Amino acid sequence: MSTTIRIADSTKDRVKAIAEMTGKQMQAVVEEAIAEYERKVFWERTNQRYAELRRNPEEWARIEAEREGESEALRDGSD
Repeated sequence: MSTTIRIADSTKDRVKAIAEMTGKQMQAVVEEAIAEYERKVFWERTNQRYAELRRNPEEWARIEAEREGESEALRDGSD
């Protein structure tokens, strides 16, 4: 299934130029760009949430305690 979306002519031209440079179809260029943007947003939000947790000493202590409790389970016996 496909859907038509409106984009500026300049954006279409940029996508087309990237497609020509890489030998990929325009659809693939857009799909890869969206996937990359999703990753960027995910990590920005993750980092933002961790920063919020660090500013709250009570919450951060809870996270650290949880990590400490898991540390033994994560050992692989190689040390």
